[in-house]
Amino acid sequence: MAAKTLHFKVGNGDMTLIETASGRKILVDINICAADEPTDERPDVGEQLRDRLKPDTDGRLYVDAFLLTHPDQDHCRGLRENFHLGPLSDWSEDDDKIVIREMWSSPIVFRRASKSHKLCDDAKAWCSEARRRVAVFRSGATVAD
Repeated sequence: MAAKTLHFKVGNGDMTLIETASGRKILVDINICAADEPTDERPDVGEQLRDRLKPDTDGRLYVDAFLLTHPDQDHCRGLRENFHLGPLSDWSEDDDKIVIREMWSSPIVFRRASKSHKLCDDAKAWCSEARRRVAVFRSGATVAD
């Protein structure tokens, strides 16, 4: 199987799913927003993404890696609503959020916030989850903890 890419139609911003030749799924940025009005013709890219993911042995949809290029809202919108953040033991079937196995980002994600550049809530959530995972790693526990 050859590697494939899917570029989701999100308007401003980016959202790309890469499937490697071995079947791994790498998500680059997201811009998942709910339609503002019933007449809004934007595609439901959140559902399109879910349709392309496979569940793990516990029935949780997942991406092997999620790469956040930078923490602007049009590159991380929808993170909190669509992805599980926190220990895997806290994942809820009722919420049915997508699991992120590995988080990839530049250190700019941590340094971007300033008095003149406020991070959106999804970018703050990414930063918090990345820091949580680093702390778990440094403690010698597994990221699933």
